[in-house]
Amino acid sequence: MQRILVALDGSAESERILDEVLRVAPRDAAIDLLHVVPAFNQEIPGVGCNLEDLAGIYLESVAERLGNRKVRTTIWRGAPEEEIPRAARSFNADLLALTTHARRGVSHLLLGSVAEVVLRNSPVPVLMTRPGARIPKRPLRRILVPLDGTEGSGGVLDTASALAADHDAEMLLLQVVTPVVASIGPLGPPPASAPSLEEQVVHLVRRGLRARAVVAQGSPAEQILEQARKLKADLIAMATSGRKGISRILMGSVAEDVVRRMDRAVLLHRIAPRSEALQWSQEQHAPGSD
Repeated sequence: MQRILVALDGSAESERILDEVLRVAPRDAAIDLLHVVPAFNQEIPGVGCNLEDLAGIYLESVAERLGNRKVRTTIWRGAPEEEIPRAARSFNADLLALTTHARRGVSHLLLGSVAEVVLRNSPVPVLMTRPGARIPKRPLRRILVPLDGTEGSGGVLDTASALAADHDAEMLLLQVVTPVVASIGPLGPPPASAPSLEEQVVHLVRRGLRARAVVAQGSPAEQILEQARKLKADLIAMATSGRKGISRILMGSVAEDVVRRMDRAVLLHRIAPRSEALQWSQEQHAPGSD
């Protein structure tokens, strides 16, 4: 978590994510504040400046409020849903952060549909919150990590482990058993070949992390939100397919439901298709990519 990209749309709602960023970011982490303006940089009548000028003034005012953090401001032109993931790649960000479900009107840029496209195309985990979500005043102390026993859902463990190590936070590995469709439920019992919840806890403890297993029964999304409240988790970290249409796996729909109803920050680790992951790896290791 050495570089965090924060997407802002100029509204107070979009700035809600800043409190969560300051909670999860190490003190020496670099924070990039990004605002995307329309590709057409039009002048505002009667003001004497254009949209890009106003965006620059806005970002500088936000940067000043972040105290002694290492902050850089950037303005890009284009469609936010395209430029935000592109910026994450360009800046080699470790984390992308934004507010979703902002109000309609002038601050619609990070509305749910845009955030969904950003998540689907983001090369890095995405930290999300929404207006009205609870923002604890305490440091990051507990991270709830729902797992379904698949390799994909376990991919979020690396990101959650890094955060836990930075903040000495406890990791709560959650398995939700769905009694009716346990064999196909998104958070049902793991396949026999997958590490058990207890084995994963032992592995984390051996790495010097604090971790414990939690098992609940019921609807996956309901139980994720309920257990987060019950256990006073500061953050929910989970995997999602990030796809749309019939290609979205069940885990993706659970993550979508959690984000739509979240009352605290959620960190989503997108499970990239194998072909996309290979392409990204090749780009990172191509001559001149540094």
